[in-house]
Amino acid sequence: MDLKRIDNLWKFLCLKNNLTLQHQVGLKVSYSVNKSTQRMSHQFNPKLLIDSSLCLKDVKFQENLVHRTYQAQRKRFGVKQKTFSPASTIVFFPKELLKLGLKYDLEVKQDRHDHFSICISPFNPKNIYDILNTVNLISRTFWVKNFFAEGIRN
Repeated sequence: MDLKRIDNLWKFLCLKNNLTLQHQVGLKVSYSVNKSTQRMSHQFNPKLLIDSSLCLKDVKFQENLVHRTYQAQRKRFGVKQKTFSPASTIVFFPKELLKLGLKYDLEVKQDRHDHFSICISPFNPKNIYDILNTVNLISRTFWVKNFFAEGIRN
C-alpha cells in the first residue's frame, strides 16, 4: 500500500508542475526529477521503507571534488549513533536547514565550485505536504525558488 501511495504522490506532483519523472525499479525504487539547475532524487528499499533518502543537488555538483561536509543524525532511542560532524564544525550553509536535523539525518556537501548536495534520510512521505514542505524549504534556502509550485496546495 505504501508503494502505491508514494508512486501516486510523485506522479501527482510532477503532473501538476509539468515536470518529467524518471522512475526506476530494481533492488531499490528511485524517482528523480530535473528542474533547471536542480536535480531531486528519492530512493528507497520497497521491503524496508525506513531505508530511504531524498537528495537535492546542483546538476553540476561533482562528488569527487567535495570540499566541505556537514552531517547530523537525528537522535533515536536504543540506536547507536553513526559518525557525525563535531560541534566545532563551521556551518557553511544557511542555518534554516538545521531544523531538518531534528526530523531527519542530514548530510550537506559543497564542492570546490560552490555547488551543493543535500541528502536527508529516512524520508517516507505520508502525504503531499511532507514532500512540498521539505523539498521547497531546501530549494528556497539554496536556490531562492520553490522546486514545486505552491499553488497546488489548494
